[in-house]
Amino acid sequence: MLLIHDLEYEYNYKLIDMVLERPESPIRSATLAMIIEPIELYVRDFHDLLILKQTGQLDMDISRVLVEILLGLNNEDVRKFMQTYKQLFESKIENDIELVQGDKSIISTLLIELLKGKRYEEPNSSSSIAKVIAKKLYEAGEGRPGIDYDTFIKIFTRDAFSQLSAIFDIYEDLYKRPIQEAIEREFQGQIETECFQDMVEYTRSPGGYYAKILRRILDKTSIDYKTLIRIIIGHENKDLDEIILEYSKIYDETLDKTIQNHIDIPEIKHLFLIIITKRDDNTLNDNGQVRFDHINNSSSTAHGITSTSNGGMRRNRSHEAFDKVVNVFQKMLPH
Repeated sequence: MLLIHDLEYEYNYKLIDMVLERPESPIRSATLAMIIEPIELYVRDFHDLLILKQTGQLDMDISRVLVEILLGLNNEDVRKFMQTYKQLFESKIENDIELVQGDKSIISTLLIELLKGKRYEEPNSSSSIAKVIAKKLYEAGEGRPGIDYDTFIKIFTRDAFSQLSAIFDIYEDLYKRPIQEAIEREFQGQIETECFQDMVEYTRSPGGYYAKILRRILDKTSIDYKTLIRIIIGHENKDLDEIILEYSKIYDETLDKTIQNHIDIPEIKHLFLIIITKRDDNTLNDNGQVRFDHINNSSSTAHGITSTSNGGMRRNRSHEAFDKVVNVFQKMLPH
């Protein structure tokens, strides 16, 4: 972020605007993801999905993806998400959701409740309270004709994830079937069923939830680079290590190996491998050309603090990165 600020201050290079002016492509998406905050990345993806759906450019249902974007946000993240959305697009997100997802629909209500940021965030759980809430879930679903979706939505969006996990365990003990199976049996719509099952999956194992999304994307012929970029780059400084670990456990294969075999855009593949394997990279050769074929795995720069160059003079790596980016711009825009 400092580099982006300095480029604008020193050279009037508004890098984010310059990237946004480029035609839509996976490389554009990856570049943008690297130069904005994760929350802004989530906001832009969320808004793009709504616009594409509204204008008929997407023939898929976007509900699960919208839920995925919001699930990993804590209450403070939600506050920043709402502020960023309003600043960038000057519209009320609740109205945009209802316009695309349907006024007062189950999914609209679920998304808007998630965006209220009222989840209890204390990590402790109470078995006695969990038992009471498990009974409420049963009475809202299997214990009555029809589904009381409001009760499900309130519990799934307000209770702490540790408490939800205890609720799901007790539900299975009391009623002899997993909550996912109860949702499958009782919910009327496939999309609603999948969204609530996704929330159960996330509650059980956030890393496993994201790992399965990555696998599902990478197994397809047409890869959803937007979601791939959002999870790998957007979670890099958050929980990507956990996602990578869970991926290896579930699929008996490392994520970098799958990336190596499935991604066909060399620059994107190279970027993902650097992020996933945490290897350093020198992207400029002596002639100042951008290159993607060299990986510097030296331990002297592994932590990104300093490096040695010019006869032993130590330079801050931020300055080196700044110089490299300026070098690229000067070659693109000699003036």
